[in-house]
Amino acid sequence: MEEWIKDRLRSIKLFEDFSEDRQALERISGIGEIIDVKKGQRIIEEGEEGDSLFVLLSGSVRVEKTTLQNQPYTVVILRDDENVYFGELALIDKDRRSATVVNERDCTLFQIKRESFLAFCEKDPYMGYKITMQIARKISASLRKMNSDVITLFEALVSEVEGSEISL
Repeated sequence: MEEWIKDRLRSIKLFEDFSEDRQALERISGIGEIIDVKKGQRIIEEGEEGDSLFVLLSGSVRVEKTTLQNQPYTVVILRDDENVYFGELALIDKDRRSATVVNERDCTLFQIKRESFLAFCEKDPYMGYKITMQIARKISASLRKMNSDVITLFEALVSEVEGSEISL
């Protein structure tokens, strides 16, 4: 695998436990593949079954959710300089995707399929454990933020209802 890819993987939080270990990064680079995706293409489709994690090596992507009115809503735009990955839940389970991810511009991605990751974990349980713990930390942070957002929305709703006159 090309050196620039290993250098990019080194900067990704998912692999931070191995950032100084060239051999570990080489093993990690061996379980995935590089894919180039053109601007406007969908990488992940909300509601479809997922089986891959993606590391954004270059480019930018838009994460979208579908509203109750079936309209796309942009949640966030992820850029390569943010050293991000997405789709990590697919390595843990094969549930439906919770969002759509669309290229904002041409992208290069490092794709790890669930099957390859599980085989990697069997061969190297320590590395598999460390990567899985990074995924767990990201999920934990997301859950904490979501809980905080729900409380904020609930308080705003209560405030709105209490501030309105209710007529029967």
